[in-house]
Amino acid sequence: MNGIAVDPEFAALIPPLTFDERTQLENNVLAEGIREPLTVWQGILLDGHNRYALAQKHGLQYATREAAVADRNAARKWIINNQLGRRNLSPTAASYLRGKLYEAEKKAEGRPEKLAQNDLVSGPTAQRMATATGVSEATIKRDAAFAVAVDAIAETVGEEARSEILSRDAKVTKQEVVALGKTATAEPAKARAAWEQLKSKPDEDDAPKAHVANNSGDNEWYTPPEYITAARQVMGGIDLDPASSETANATVCAATYYTAEDNGLTKQWAGCVWMNPPYAQPLVQEFAEKLVADLPNITQAIVLVNNATETRWFQALAGACAAICFPAGRVRFWAPDKVSAPLQGQAVLYFGDDAPAFTQAFAGFGVVVIRA
Repeated sequence: MNGIAVDPEFAALIPPLTFDERTQLENNVLAEGIREPLTVWQGILLDGHNRYALAQKHGLQYATREAAVADRNAARKWIINNQLGRRNLSPTAASYLRGKLYEAEKKAEGRPEKLAQNDLVSGPTAQRMATATGVSEATIKRDAAFAVAVDAIAETVGEEARSEILSRDAKVTKQEVVALGKTATAEPAKARAAWEQLKSKPDEDDAPKAHVANNSGDNEWYTPPEYITAARQVMGGIDLDPASSETANATVCAATYYTAEDNGLTKQWAGCVWMNPPYAQPLVQEFAEKLVADLPNITQAIVLVNNATETRWFQALAGACAAICFPAGRVRFWAPDKVSAPLQGQAVLYFGDDAPAFTQAFAGFGVVVIRA
């Protein structure tokens, strides 16, 4: 077991684990040891930062393997691509990593070491990355701006800011991060004060509320078939259900569906999408953000969620949709051996170019509002 170096820049590319993830990892390595070798390049750690920290803490043995990379920028790209393959990666962390990968690709082309926040992100590199990562070129542009902003904030405020922004329970939105990143570059003192305000703002999910928007329990509730029939009437079929199961898909009959084990958040979404996401936080927010981010690749989408209009995730969906149906009564979801109506009402949101068809199909459930 040889000593290895932790490079601060490379370590910053590793998205933080949640408390539960850290606890589970620690329990695993204490019970079974560090089974997978840590990946290094010229003695610098590329993969296994959390396991290495636990090895240092508990005096555990570990093995290493050398990554076949040519130089520092290639090592940087290796880390990013490896992290993008993580199944538990949050949409915010994925956005940051895609932005950093764009920066690394530009460095490989001989561009400046750092991109300015107002640099134009376009051309062959952005197009190539969009194809490789399964998102649109517009998403790559937003990711690049977001990554530059995160780095500017971390440089001005402190490294802990990066971890807080990329954590699953972050209080700040991507829009707030991009705006603060510009301030961090121009007015560092003002940015530090603004960051403290953002950190201390109330969490919309802290206060107890009597509805399932804050549910942390059973996510296995399935859509009544009449809503699926209406969705098929609008879209002509369902190509993808990114938050499903074998039982649920017996009703939805999507051509492709992703289970919790598949982790649809890490997949490419395209075609006609039906989504009844998990209602527990942070999953409902992550699925909402993923849908909005992938809209350039999606032909049409219909989403069934709680009408939690006060939440950021609902506002993000409502701001991007073409029409919304507010059912007259609470939807009676089902699961094997049980049927239940949640503690609040629901909303069905439509994304696409045929709001009249959506209105015709869903007007029987309740009021339909078409966004101007």
